[in-house]
Amino acid sequence: MTGISSTPDQTDATSEKLPGMVYRSWFMFVLILVSASVVGERFMMAVMVGPIKAELKLSDTEIGLAKDMAIAIVYIIAVLPLARLADRWSKRKIIALSAGLWSIAVLICGAAKGFWMLLVGRALIGLGEGGYTPASQSWIADHFPLRQRATAMAIFLLGASLGNFLGPAVGGWLTHNYGWREAMFYAFLPGIVLAPIVWFTLRDVRPGLADNVSKADAEVQPFVATVKQLLAIRTLPLLMLSSALNTLITMGLVSWAPAFVERSHGMSAQDAGIQMGGALFLGSVIGHTVGGPLSDWLGRRDLRWYIWMGMLCGAAAMVIAWLALSAPMNLVFPLLGLNMLIGGMSAAPLLAVIAGLAPAHSRSVAVALLMIAINVIGLGLGPVFVGWLSDMLTPAYGQEALGMAMRIVLLVGGPSFVLAWLASRACLGDFDRAGGWSAGKPVAAALH
Repeated sequence: MTGISSTPDQTDATSEKLPGMVYRSWFMFVLILVSASVVGERFMMAVMVGPIKAELKLSDTEIGLAKDMAIAIVYIIAVLPLARLADRWSKRKIIALSAGLWSIAVLICGAAKGFWMLLVGRALIGLGEGGYTPASQSWIADHFPLRQRATAMAIFLLGASLGNFLGPAVGGWLTHNYGWREAMFYAFLPGIVLAPIVWFTLRDVRPGLADNVSKADAEVQPFVATVKQLLAIRTLPLLMLSSALNTLITMGLVSWAPAFVERSHGMSAQDAGIQMGGALFLGSVIGHTVGGPLSDWLGRRDLRWYIWMGMLCGAAAMVIAWLALSAPMNLVFPLLGLNMLIGGMSAAPLLAVIAGLAPAHSRSVAVALLMIAINVIGLGLGPVFVGWLSDMLTPAYGQEALGMAMRIVLLVGGPSFVLAWLASRACLGDFDRAGGWSAGKPVAAALH
Protein backbone atom coordinates (compact mmCIF):
# COMPACT_ATOMS: atom_id res chain seq x y z
CA MET A 1 0.00 0.00 0.00
CA THR A 2 1.39 3.41 -0.91
CA GLY A 3 -1.44 5.66 0.15
CA ILE A 4 -3.72 6.25 3.10
CA SER A 5 -6.44 3.76 3.88
CA SER A 6 -9.80 5.45 3.41
CA THR A 7 -11.97 3.26 5.62
CA PRO A 8 -11.43 1.12 8.71
CA ASP A 9 -12.85 -1.88 6.86
CA GLN A 10 -9.81 -1.87 4.64
CA THR A 11 -7.52 -2.55 7.61
CA ASP A 12 -5.71 -5.83 6.96
CA ALA A 13 -3.53 -7.01 9.81
CA THR A 14 -2.60 -10.18 7.98
CA SER A 15 -1.02 -8.50 4.97
CA GLU A 16 2.40 -9.96 4.14
CA LYS A 17 3.66 -6.76 2.55
CA LEU A 18 4.83 -3.73 4.49
CA PRO A 19 2.97 -0.49 3.66
CA GLY A 20 4.68 1.86 1.23
CA MET A 21 6.67 4.90 2.29
CA VAL A 22 3.87 7.39 1.54
CA TYR A 23 1.59 5.65 4.01
CA ARG A 24 4.37 5.20 6.58
CA SER A 25 5.22 8.91 6.35
CA TRP A 26 1.59 9.73 7.11
CA PHE A 27 1.62 7.14 9.90
CA MET A 28 4.64 8.80 11.55
CA PHE A 29 3.19 12.30 11.11
CA VAL A 30 -0.03 11.31 12.87
CA LEU A 31 1.84 9.64 15.75
CA ILE A 32 3.99 12.76 16.21
CA LEU A 33 0.83 14.85 16.58
CA VAL A 34 -0.72 12.35 18.98
CA SER A 35 2.46 12.33 21.10
CA ALA A 36 2.53 16.13 21.18
CA SER A 37 -1.12 16.09 22.26
CA VAL A 38 -0.72 13.77 25.27
CA VAL A 39 2.58 15.26 26.46
CA GLY A 40 1.29 18.81 26.06
CA GLU A 41 -1.93 18.03 27.92
CA ARG A 42 0.04 16.41 30.74
CA PHE A 43 2.51 19.24 31.30
CA MET A 44 0.34 22.29 30.63
CA MET A 45 -1.01 22.18 34.20
CA ALA A 46 2.44 23.25 35.43
CA VAL A 47 1.63 26.82 34.34
CA MET A 48 -1.87 26.73 35.86
CA VAL A 49 -0.93 25.91 39.45
CA GLY A 50 -1.54 29.45 40.77
CA PRO A 51 -5.08 30.02 39.47
CA ILE A 52 -6.19 26.42 40.08
CA LYS A 53 -4.90 26.50 43.66
CA ALA A 54 -6.59 29.85 44.34
CA GLU A 55 -9.98 28.98 42.81
CA LEU A 56 -10.27 25.44 44.19
CA LYS A 57 -8.59 26.36 47.51
CA LEU A 58 -6.06 23.53 47.32
CA SER A 59 -2.89 22.97 49.32
CA ASP A 60 0.52 22.46 47.71
CA THR A 61 0.27 18.78 48.67
CA GLU A 62 -3.06 18.41 46.86
CA ILE A 63 -1.67 20.22 43.82
CA GLY A 64 1.33 17.87 43.78
CA LEU A 65 -0.88 14.80 44.09
CA ALA A 66 -3.15 15.89 41.26
CA LYS A 67 -0.52 17.36 38.95
CA ASP A 68 2.04 14.54 39.00
CA MET A 69 1.42 11.72 41.45
CA ALA A 70 -2.04 10.72 40.16
CA ILE A 71 -0.73 10.33 36.61
CA ALA A 72 2.38 8.44 37.70
CA ILE A 73 0.59 5.94 39.94
CA VAL A 74 -2.15 5.11 37.44
CA TYR A 75 0.40 4.91 34.61
CA ILE A 76 2.60 2.43 36.50
CA ILE A 77 -0.40 0.26 37.41
CA ALA A 78 -2.04 0.34 33.97
CA VAL A 79 0.87 0.27 31.52
CA LEU A 80 1.67 -3.45 31.75
CA PRO A 81 -1.87 -4.87 31.32
CA LEU A 82 -2.58 -2.34 28.56
CA ALA A 83 0.68 -3.30 26.84
CA ARG A 84 -0.38 -6.93 27.03
CA LEU A 85 -3.69 -5.96 25.44
CA ALA A 86 -1.82 -4.12 22.66
CA ASP A 87 0.15 -7.26 21.83
CA ARG A 88 -3.05 -9.31 21.65
CA TRP A 89 -5.46 -6.82 20.06
CA SER A 90 -5.39 -3.81 17.71
CA LYS A 91 -2.74 -1.15 18.42
CA ARG A 92 -4.67 1.23 16.17
CA LYS A 93 -7.81 0.95 18.28
CA ILE A 94 -5.94 1.19 21.58
CA ILE A 95 -4.18 4.40 20.51
CA ALA A 96 -7.36 5.96 19.15
CA LEU A 97 -9.27 5.12 22.34
CA SER A 98 -6.38 6.38 24.49
CA ALA A 99 -6.37 9.71 22.65
CA GLY A 100 -10.11 10.06 23.19
CA LEU A 101 -9.74 9.13 26.87
CA TRP A 102 -7.05 11.66 27.76
CA SER A 103 -8.96 14.37 25.87
CA ILE A 104 -12.09 13.71 27.92
CA ALA A 105 -9.89 13.61 31.02
CA VAL A 106 -8.63 17.15 30.31
CA LEU A 107 -12.25 18.27 29.94
CA ILE A 108 -13.01 16.75 33.36
CA CYS A 109 -10.08 18.69 34.83
CA GLY A 110 -11.42 21.89 33.30
CA ALA A 111 -14.83 21.30 34.87
CA ALA A 112 -13.43 20.34 38.29
CA LYS A 113 -15.19 21.91 41.27
CA GLY A 114 -12.77 20.52 43.83
CA PHE A 115 -9.76 18.34 44.51
CA TRP A 116 -11.29 14.92 43.88
CA MET A 117 -12.68 15.72 40.46
CA LEU A 118 -9.34 17.21 39.44
CA LEU A 119 -7.58 14.09 40.76
CA VAL A 120 -9.85 11.80 38.74
CA GLY A 121 -9.23 13.79 35.57
CA ARG A 122 -5.45 13.66 36.01
CA ALA A 123 -5.58 9.95 36.83
CA LEU A 124 -7.44 9.30 33.56
CA ILE A 125 -4.67 11.11 31.68
CA GLY A 126 -2.27 8.58 33.21
CA LEU A 127 -4.54 5.77 32.04
CA GLY A 128 -4.53 7.14 28.50
CA GLU A 129 -0.73 7.45 28.56
CA GLY A 130 -0.47 3.88 29.81
CA GLY A 131 -2.39 2.68 26.78
CA TYR A 132 -0.57 4.88 24.29
CA THR A 133 3.14 4.55 25.11
CA PRO A 134 3.77 0.79 24.66
CA ALA A 135 1.33 0.43 21.77
CA SER A 136 2.80 3.34 19.78
CA GLN A 137 6.44 2.23 20.06
CA SER A 138 5.57 -1.37 19.29
CA TRP A 139 3.46 -0.24 16.34
CA ILE A 140 6.40 1.69 14.90
CA ALA A 141 8.54 -1.46 15.17
CA ASP A 142 5.86 -3.31 13.21
CA HIS A 143 6.29 -0.82 10.34
CA PHE A 144 10.07 -0.41 10.13
CA PRO A 145 12.86 -3.03 9.92
CA LEU A 146 15.72 -2.87 12.39
CA ARG A 147 18.06 -0.99 10.06
CA GLN A 148 15.54 1.91 9.92
CA ARG A 149 14.04 1.62 13.39
CA ALA A 150 16.19 4.04 15.37
CA THR A 151 15.56 6.74 12.76
CA ALA A 152 11.82 6.09 12.99
CA MET A 153 11.97 6.25 16.80
CA ALA A 154 13.91 9.52 16.61
CA ILE A 155 11.21 11.03 14.40
CA PHE A 156 8.55 9.77 16.82
CA LEU A 157 10.32 11.36 19.80
CA LEU A 158 9.99 14.79 18.18
CA GLY A 159 6.33 14.67 19.18
CA ALA A 160 7.22 14.51 22.87
CA SER A 161 9.67 17.41 22.49
CA LEU A 162 6.97 19.42 20.72
CA GLY A 163 4.47 18.64 23.46
CA ASN A 164 6.94 19.56 26.21
CA PHE A 165 7.31 22.97 24.59
CA LEU A 166 3.77 23.69 23.38
CA GLY A 167 1.94 22.43 26.48
CA PRO A 168 3.35 24.98 28.94
CA ALA A 169 3.80 27.71 26.29
CA VAL A 170 0.31 27.58 24.77
CA GLY A 171 -1.26 26.63 28.09
CA GLY A 172 0.33 29.65 29.75
CA TRP A 173 -0.85 32.01 27.01
CA LEU A 174 -4.39 30.62 27.09
CA THR A 175 -4.52 30.75 30.88
CA HIS A 176 -3.31 34.35 30.92
CA ASN A 177 -5.81 35.49 28.27
CA TYR A 178 -8.85 33.28 28.90
CA GLY A 179 -8.45 31.53 32.25
CA TRP A 180 -7.40 28.00 33.18
CA ARG A 181 -10.80 26.40 32.56
CA GLU A 182 -11.01 27.72 29.00
CA ALA A 183 -7.39 26.66 28.45
CA MET A 184 -8.34 23.11 29.44
CA PHE A 185 -11.22 23.18 26.96
CA TYR A 186 -8.92 24.16 24.11
CA ALA A 187 -6.46 21.45 25.19
CA PHE A 188 -9.30 18.92 24.84
CA LEU A 189 -9.59 19.56 21.10
CA PRO A 190 -6.35 18.08 19.61
CA GLY A 191 -6.78 14.58 21.03
CA ILE A 192 -10.47 14.36 20.22
CA VAL A 193 -9.72 15.35 16.61
CA LEU A 194 -6.76 12.99 16.28
CA ALA A 195 -8.59 9.94 17.69
CA PRO A 196 -10.82 9.38 14.61
CA ILE A 197 -7.88 10.18 12.32
CA VAL A 198 -5.96 7.30 13.91
CA TRP A 199 -9.00 5.01 13.79
CA PHE A 200 -9.97 5.65 10.18
CA THR A 201 -6.72 6.39 8.33
CA LEU A 202 -4.15 4.12 9.98
CA ARG A 203 -4.02 0.33 9.99
CA ASP A 204 -2.50 -2.50 11.96
CA VAL A 205 0.46 -4.36 10.51
CA ARG A 206 1.17 -7.94 11.50
CA PRO A 207 3.78 -8.05 14.28
CA GLY A 208 7.07 -9.48 13.08
CA LEU A 209 6.49 -8.70 9.40
CA ALA A 210 9.25 -6.06 9.31
CA ASP A 211 11.65 -8.67 10.75
CA ASN A 212 10.64 -11.52 8.44
CA VAL A 213 9.12 -13.38 11.40
CA SER A 214 6.43 -15.85 10.41
CA LYS A 215 2.88 -15.41 11.61
CA ALA A 216 3.08 -18.59 13.69
CA ASP A 217 6.24 -17.41 15.48
CA ALA A 218 4.60 -14.08 16.28
CA GLU A 219 1.68 -15.65 18.16
CA VAL A 220 1.14 -14.20 21.64
CA GLN A 221 2.40 -16.38 24.50
CA PRO A 222 1.03 -16.65 28.09
CA PHE A 223 1.84 -13.57 30.16
CA VAL A 224 4.19 -15.16 32.70
CA ALA A 225 6.07 -16.97 29.95
CA THR A 226 6.32 -13.68 28.04
CA VAL A 227 7.87 -11.80 30.97
CA LYS A 228 10.29 -14.65 31.68
CA GLN A 229 11.32 -14.73 28.03
CA LEU A 230 11.96 -10.99 28.00
CA LEU A 231 14.00 -11.02 31.21
CA ALA A 232 16.01 -13.98 29.89
CA ILE A 233 17.32 -11.77 27.08
CA ARG A 234 20.39 -10.55 29.01
CA THR A 235 20.65 -7.21 27.22
CA LEU A 236 17.12 -6.06 28.09
CA PRO A 237 17.15 -5.93 31.93
CA LEU A 238 20.65 -4.42 31.88
CA LEU A 239 19.57 -1.67 29.47
CA MET A 240 16.31 -1.04 31.33
CA LEU A 241 18.11 -0.53 34.64
CA SER A 242 20.83 1.60 33.01
CA SER A 243 18.17 3.80 31.38
CA ALA A 244 16.25 4.14 34.64
CA LEU A 245 19.42 5.38 36.40
CA ASN A 246 20.07 7.85 33.58
CA THR A 247 16.52 9.14 33.94
CA LEU A 248 17.05 9.53 37.70
CA ILE A 249 19.98 11.83 36.93
CA THR A 250 18.11 13.75 34.23
CA MET A 251 15.01 14.33 36.34
CA GLY A 252 17.13 15.25 39.34
CA LEU A 253 18.74 17.95 37.21
CA VAL A 254 15.73 19.22 35.27
CA SER A 255 13.25 19.31 38.13
CA TRP A 256 15.60 21.26 40.40
CA ALA A 257 17.45 23.45 37.86
CA PRO A 258 15.21 26.55 38.31
CA ALA A 259 15.54 26.34 42.10
CA PHE A 260 19.30 25.86 41.74
CA VAL A 261 19.86 29.04 39.71
CA GLU A 262 17.50 30.96 42.00
CA ARG A 263 19.40 29.93 45.14
CA SER A 264 22.95 29.85 43.79
CA HIS A 265 22.81 32.65 41.22
CA GLY A 266 19.87 34.83 42.26
CA MET A 267 17.99 34.37 38.96
CA SER A 268 14.23 34.98 39.05
CA ALA A 269 11.90 32.03 38.66
CA GLN A 270 10.34 33.57 35.53
CA ASP A 271 13.69 34.00 33.78
CA ALA A 272 14.79 30.51 34.85
CA GLY A 273 11.63 28.94 33.44
CA ILE A 274 11.93 30.68 30.08
CA GLN A 275 15.62 29.90 29.67
CA MET A 276 15.27 26.30 30.79
CA GLY A 277 12.28 25.65 28.53
CA GLY A 278 14.07 26.97 25.46
CA ALA A 279 17.34 25.18 26.21
CA LEU A 280 15.73 21.82 26.92
CA PHE A 281 13.44 22.03 23.90
CA LEU A 282 16.22 22.85 21.44
CA GLY A 283 18.55 20.30 23.03
CA SER A 284 16.05 17.45 22.95
CA VAL A 285 14.90 18.16 19.38
CA ILE A 286 18.45 18.25 18.01
CA GLY A 287 19.53 15.25 20.08
CA HIS A 288 16.62 13.09 18.98
CA THR A 289 16.95 14.17 15.35
CA VAL A 290 20.66 13.34 15.21
CA GLY A 291 20.70 10.28 17.46
CA GLY A 292 18.41 8.01 15.47
CA PRO A 293 19.96 8.31 12.00
CA LEU A 294 23.50 8.31 13.42
CA SER A 295 22.93 5.11 15.39
CA ASP A 296 21.35 3.42 12.35
CA TRP A 297 24.39 4.43 10.27
CA LEU A 298 26.87 3.17 12.86
CA GLY A 299 24.74 0.12 13.62
CA ARG A 300 25.10 -1.11 10.05
CA ARG A 301 28.81 -1.47 10.80
CA ASP A 302 28.46 -2.98 14.28
CA LEU A 303 25.20 -3.57 16.15
CA ARG A 304 26.92 -2.74 19.43
CA TRP A 305 26.94 0.92 18.40
CA TYR A 306 23.26 1.08 19.33
CA ILE A 307 24.39 0.58 22.94
CA TRP A 308 27.86 2.15 22.74
CA MET A 309 26.20 5.39 21.66
CA GLY A 310 24.12 5.43 24.81
CA MET A 311 27.18 4.71 26.95
CA LEU A 312 29.30 7.45 25.41
CA CYS A 313 26.48 10.00 25.29
CA GLY A 314 25.59 9.27 28.91
CA ALA A 315 29.17 9.77 30.07
CA ALA A 316 29.53 12.99 28.07
CA ALA A 317 26.19 14.29 29.37
CA MET A 318 27.30 13.74 32.97
CA VAL A 319 30.51 15.75 32.41
CA ILE A 320 28.53 18.58 30.82
CA ALA A 321 26.04 18.54 33.70
CA TRP A 322 28.88 18.85 36.21
CA LEU A 323 30.24 21.82 34.28
CA ALA A 324 26.77 23.42 34.24
CA LEU A 325 26.52 23.16 38.02
CA SER A 326 29.91 24.91 38.37
CA ALA A 327 29.51 27.47 35.59
CA PRO A 328 28.63 31.19 35.72
CA MET A 329 24.92 31.99 35.60
CA ASN A 330 24.90 32.86 31.89
CA LEU A 331 26.26 29.40 30.97
CA VAL A 332 24.08 27.20 33.18
CA PHE A 333 21.14 26.75 30.82
CA PRO A 334 23.17 26.60 27.58
CA LEU A 335 25.18 23.79 29.16
CA LEU A 336 22.03 22.05 30.39
CA GLY A 337 20.64 22.34 26.85
CA LEU A 338 23.84 20.74 25.55
CA ASN A 339 23.45 18.06 28.21
CA MET A 340 19.94 17.35 26.93
CA LEU A 341 21.19 17.28 23.33
CA ILE A 342 23.96 14.76 24.04
CA GLY A 343 21.80 12.66 26.34
CA GLY A 344 18.87 12.80 23.91
CA MET A 345 20.97 11.17 21.21
CA SER A 346 20.72 7.88 23.11
CA ALA A 347 16.91 7.75 23.34
CA ALA A 348 16.10 6.47 19.84
CA PRO A 349 18.85 3.77 19.84
CA LEU A 350 17.55 2.56 23.21
CA LEU A 351 13.99 2.19 21.92
CA ALA A 352 15.28 0.50 18.76
CA VAL A 353 17.21 -2.10 20.78
CA ILE A 354 14.24 -2.82 23.06
CA ALA A 355 11.96 -3.31 20.04
CA GLY A 356 14.64 -5.22 18.11
CA LEU A 357 15.42 -7.77 20.82
CA ALA A 358 11.91 -8.32 22.15
CA PRO A 359 9.95 -11.06 20.37
CA ALA A 360 7.40 -9.62 17.95
CA HIS A 361 4.54 -10.94 20.08
CA SER A 362 5.70 -9.11 23.21
CA ARG A 363 7.16 -5.78 22.08
CA SER A 364 4.50 -3.74 23.85
CA VAL A 365 5.18 -5.61 27.10
CA ALA A 366 8.93 -4.97 26.69
CA VAL A 367 8.27 -1.23 26.27
CA ALA A 368 5.97 -1.32 29.31
CA LEU A 369 8.71 -2.91 31.46
CA LEU A 370 11.11 -0.19 30.33
CA MET A 371 8.57 2.54 31.14
CA ILE A 372 7.88 1.06 34.59
CA ALA A 373 11.61 1.05 35.40
CA ILE A 374 12.01 4.62 34.15
CA ASN A 375 8.94 5.90 35.98
CA VAL A 376 9.59 4.17 39.31
CA ILE A 377 13.36 4.74 39.54
CA GLY A 378 13.87 7.79 37.33
CA LEU A 379 10.76 9.93 37.52
CA GLY A 380 9.73 8.72 40.97
CA LEU A 381 13.03 8.75 42.87
CA GLY A 382 15.09 11.35 41.00
CA PRO A 383 13.49 14.62 42.19
CA VAL A 384 12.74 13.21 45.66
CA PHE A 385 16.30 11.92 46.12
CA VAL A 386 17.83 15.29 45.19
CA GLY A 387 15.45 17.09 47.55
CA TRP A 388 16.26 14.72 50.41
CA LEU A 389 20.02 15.09 49.84
CA SER A 390 19.67 18.87 49.75
CA ASP A 391 17.87 18.85 53.11
CA MET A 392 20.59 16.62 54.61
CA LEU A 393 23.37 18.86 53.31
CA THR A 394 21.80 22.22 54.20
CA PRO A 395 23.32 22.46 57.72
CA ALA A 396 26.80 22.13 56.19
CA TYR A 397 26.40 23.93 52.84
CA GLY A 398 23.51 26.37 53.28
CA GLN A 399 22.28 27.81 49.96
CA GLU A 400 24.82 25.67 48.08
CA ALA A 401 23.34 22.42 49.44
CA LEU A 402 21.06 21.91 46.43
CA GLY A 403 23.93 22.26 43.97
CA MET A 404 26.00 19.79 45.98
CA ALA A 405 23.09 17.32 46.05
CA MET A 406 22.70 17.58 42.26
CA ARG A 407 26.44 16.90 41.85
CA ILE A 408 26.26 13.82 44.06
CA VAL A 409 23.38 12.40 42.01
CA LEU A 410 25.61 12.58 38.91
CA LEU A 411 27.67 9.78 40.45
CA VAL A 412 24.83 7.41 39.57
CA GLY A 413 26.17 7.70 36.02
CA GLY A 414 28.96 5.28 37.00
CA PRO A 415 26.72 2.25 37.62
CA SER A 416 24.64 3.23 34.59
CA PHE A 417 27.76 3.17 32.37
CA VAL A 418 28.79 -0.25 33.72
CA LEU A 419 25.32 -1.72 33.12
CA ALA A 420 25.30 -0.39 29.53
CA TRP A 421 28.79 -1.84 28.96
CA LEU A 422 27.61 -5.26 30.19
CA ALA A 423 24.62 -4.95 27.86
CA SER A 424 26.91 -4.22 24.92
CA ARG A 425 28.83 -7.42 25.65
CA ALA A 426 25.64 -9.47 25.61
CA CYS A 427 23.84 -7.82 22.72
CA LEU A 428 25.53 -9.55 19.76
CA GLY A 429 24.50 -12.98 20.99
CA ASP A 430 21.03 -11.72 21.79
CA PHE A 431 20.70 -10.14 18.33
CA ASP A 432 21.79 -13.42 16.72
CA ARG A 433 19.11 -15.32 18.63
CA ALA A 434 16.49 -12.62 18.01
CA GLY A 435 17.25 -12.31 14.30
CA GLY A 436 18.60 -8.79 13.94
CA TRP A 437 19.91 -8.23 10.42
CA SER A 438 22.79 -9.31 8.29
CA ALA A 439 24.25 -7.22 5.47
CA GLY A 440 21.44 -4.73 6.02
CA LYS A 441 18.65 -7.27 5.66
CA PRO A 442 16.45 -8.56 8.48
CA VAL A 443 16.52 -12.34 8.91
CA ALA A 444 14.08 -14.81 10.39
CA ALA A 445 14.04 -14.74 14.16
CA ALA A 446 14.66 -17.84 16.23
CA LEU A 447 13.50 -16.26 19.46
CA HIS A 448 10.35 -14.69 18.03
